[in-house]
Amino acid sequence: MSNEVAEEMRIGDLARRARVTPRTLRYYESLGLLQPAARRSGGFRLYDEQAVGRLERIRQLKELLGFSLGEVRQILRSEDAVQEIRARYLGTEDAGLRADLLRQAMALADAQRELVRRKLAGLQAMDDEIAERQGRIRQLLRTTGADERQG
Repeated sequence: MSNEVAEEMRIGDLARRARVTPRTLRYYESLGLLQPAARRSGGFRLYDEQAVGRLERIRQLKELLGFSLGEVRQILRSEDAVQEIRARYLGTEDAGLRADLLRQAMALADAQRELVRRKLAGLQAMDDEIAERQGRIRQLLRTTGADERQG
């Protein structure tokens, strides 16, 4: 899609494309998750292709991985900061500055990894609870002889 076409994408267009409501987009904007590329006179929001990608990332983090919107905001801010660091890194030959930028990027990666680890620990605990419940059900099936009739 050309930049000119992308600049014409209004909130309704983006909402239809992303299969969300305009209200959801405004809510995401209020949370700092999504920003319009520009605004027209009258306050009309204009979005570009980056907004489409950002919405897909929000959906992935929220629906597929189960992060809360607060966690999504934390991850997106970290990813944005890493992109800024990358641009600064590529824009300098100063070894000291590059090392500092790499340390900053590592700190952001550490924070993201800790968030993911907490999520994984919660999922593992949930899986363990389900496995324990299954064990109790199997035991009850054995004591009633129901497993022999079903098998």
